Amino acid sequence: MQVINDIRRAWAQLSAGKADQPYLPFWRQLAEMAYLFFVRRIGPGYYLQARWWRTAVPFADKRAHMNKNEYNEFIDRWNRRPYQKSSQHKVIEKAVLQLVGVPTPEFIGFIHPQRGARADGTALRSLTDLEALCRGLAGQKICFKLVEGYGGAGFFAFQVEERAGQPVFVHPFTGAVTTLAEWWQGAGSNRDGYIVEHYLPQHPVLAAIHPNSLNTLRIWLYQARGECRIAGAFLRVGRKGSLVDNTSSGGIFCPVDLATGTLTHAANAKNPLDTMDVHPDTGGRIGGVQLPYWRECQDVAMRALQAFPHVNVAGVDVAIGVDGPRMIELNVRPDQIGCARINLPLKQVDRWMNAA
Repeated sequence: MQVINDIRRAWAQLSAGKADQPYLPFWRQLAEMAYLFFVRRIGPGYYLQARWWRTAVPFADKRAHMNKNEYNEFIDRWNRRPYQKSSQHKVIEKAVLQLVGVPTPEFIGFIHPQRGARADGTALRSLTDLEALCRGLAGQKICFKLVEGYGGAGFFAFQVEERAGQPVFVHPFTGAVTTLAEWWQGAGSNRDGYIVEHYLPQHPVLAAIHPNSLNTLRIWLYQARGECRIAGAFLRVGRKGSLVDNTSSGGIFCPVDLATGTLTHAANAKNPLDTMDVHPDTGGRIGGVQLPYWRECQDVAMRALQAFPHVNVAGVDVAIGVDGPRMIELNVRPDQIGCARINLPLKQVDRWMNAA
């Protein structure tokens, strides 16, 4: 079984001195894994992702994490199902955020074969419409996102240029040229459509870590009785020149010290024992880096959560531009493994939210 191999690999790394913190004896780890699996239905894989081999993590906190069924019930309890979809459609989400003044990347249009439109209401439903739009965007960098996408799937970023009197898409880093017709043939008929935005230049501090991807913060937060709290955060950073930073696409994650807004370290999403203080591809510094606009990032995340009715728990993605943070998207059912990465015992959160 894969989990047995993962345990063996983790213990081999611990025995070889790869741990950055003191760790529990192997017999204690095994006993905890058995208890959590048979009593709490929390598997060994989650145990390893959470780095619970560390002596600094109280066992009571481990027990207070949720299993998959509990997590789904928790989300549905605090984020009413009829309202969950409102933040999962990027056009609806952006409209709500802009209406209440939450900063986002600049909207250009919505591509859809029947309902597509530019920000000014002009149709954006065909290749001809796309060509007309891009003639006015020559020299600018834009991006396309699936209206209902996950994990960076369907993301494109291009520099719009004119070649022989026709607009074309140029990859911002490789220089590869794609004609609008080629892109439209592959993406134009998508049934959900694409949102088109101006590409956000990220702050130099984040670009120094990995310049090709827009490296974004995943901020977990929750609210009740008029009070909003930040539960934890980590920065997601792309790898090997990728345009996306998602850990599901191979990126690394970097936990944030909430009090100071500094990055503590980076870790490989597939093997959290594999920690680092510099980016493995670029050599960019990670450990100890101070995030710019950290207070403003928290404020944007809280304002975004408060903008959606009957949504009280979320994983909010925030990018940091040259002049401040921009809201990227709000996830009403964020990947539960994030709780492991930021040591978030959701049963404790649930008790606080239930308090009279």
